[in-house]
This record gives sequence, C-alpha cells and structure tokens, in this order.
Amino acid sequence: SSGINAEYGHCSYVCKHGNTEKPVLFVGMSATPHGMAQNGVPFGNTKHVQEYLGIPPLQINEPKHVHDKLPVTGWGTIRADTEGERFWKFFESRYSMKEFSRKCYVTTYCPVLYLDERGKEVVPPCLPHELRNNVITVCDLHIIDIVEILRPAIVVAVGGFTFQQVGKLFCSQEVGPAVYPLLHPSPTNPVSGKRWTNIVNEQLVFAGVPQLIAGSEFIVSAVKESKKKKKSKE
Repeated sequence: SSGINAEYGHCSYVCKHGNTEKPVLFVGMSATPHGMAQNGVPFGNTKHVQEYLGIPPLQINEPKHVHDKLPVTGWGTIRADTEGERFWKFFESRYSMKEFSRKCYVTTYCPVLYLDERGKEVVPPCLPHELRNNVITVCDLHIIDIVEILRPAIVVAVGGFTFQQVGKLFCSQEVGPAVYPLLHPSPTNPVSGKRWTNIVNEQLVFAGVPQLIAGSEFIVSAVKESKKKKKSKE
C-alpha cells in the first residue's frame, strides 16, 4: 500500500494540496508500480512530483513483502510513470501549480498496488472476484469520505472503471457532485493515442473545469480565440 510504505510522501501531498475544500476533484484508478506505489502521490511521476507539485524526496518505509520484479526504490525511481507524466504534463502546460491547486485536488480510487506472481500489475477490475468486491467496498467508502471533506461540485473520474464506480456513488443523490469521465492517460489505451491531449481538453471544457480554474480569464481567452477564427475566415 502506498499509504504505508510511502506515508511521508502521501501525507506531505495531502497537507500541501488537500488542506481546503476544492470545487474539482480528480479521481485516478489505482496506484502504479513506478508512481504512487513508490512515492505516495497520485499519478506520481517522480519528476513532476518534485518539480511541479513541489514535494521533496522523503523517507520510504520498506514493505514486509517485496516482489523481486518490483523493488521499492522510492524517490530514487529512475523509470518514469508514463500515466503520471502524461497527466501532470497536461496541466503543467496550462496552469501554475498554485492556480491548479487552488481549485483542484487529485486522489486515487484504489491507493494500493496489486501484483501477480510474475510481478505484473493487476488493476482493480481484473482482481479475483471476491477480492475485487472487498476492494471496491473499501474504496467506495474512501471516495465518499474525501468528497465529504473537500465538498467538490465536480468529480472527474479518470478511466472507464473509475467513472463507473464513482458515478454509482453519486448519480442517485439529489445533492452532490456531478461526475464526468476523463480518458485514461495510459499509453496502452487504444482510444487515446496521439489524440489524448485534444480529447481530454474537450472533456474538461465540457465538464467546466477550465472555466472554474481560470474564471473570467477563461472567458476572455475564449472570446479572443473566437475573434481570431473569424478574422482567419475573412
């Protein structure tokens, strides 16, 4: 569990970026082998965790059971977390961390990494039936708690499984956050490919996220862009 072996990194992240109510909550699916499982930060590509999120290297507790194929290297992890790199790079290119963190918080539906006997990651929807049900029960409560604390108006669920699970929690409530999907940043996702950035940008605009982050500045920039298009047509 990233909350145990990387508790210092996770606590630092929560205290730094999750200490106030947020209108937008992003929910990833699970901890990744070279990201959150190593440093405790959602979509935890080490470079972005340190340089963009501003979290320095912290102590890592060695787990009792370590798989030979996946040593715990913590902040010394050389291999990039490709999902986290893609996710944070998208927002880094658009907002300062101060702008992003003022309105948004990122968490993970399942902050635990599961491995098979070969050391390959097993994502929550692919877990054995009984274990999967137990994990979903606990993770549902985890997300409900976070929503009660942060009180977001919008929840952006990253990936189909996350959208399905989080959507079930709040779709029947008269008062609660609106849940929107976001295309998963995994490079193996056949739908995304090179169009991931464009698709995600459209999804976020539809959900109203850039409008919330930028406020009146978003409206002004949108008007300017519209005028440019009109001039180009003339």
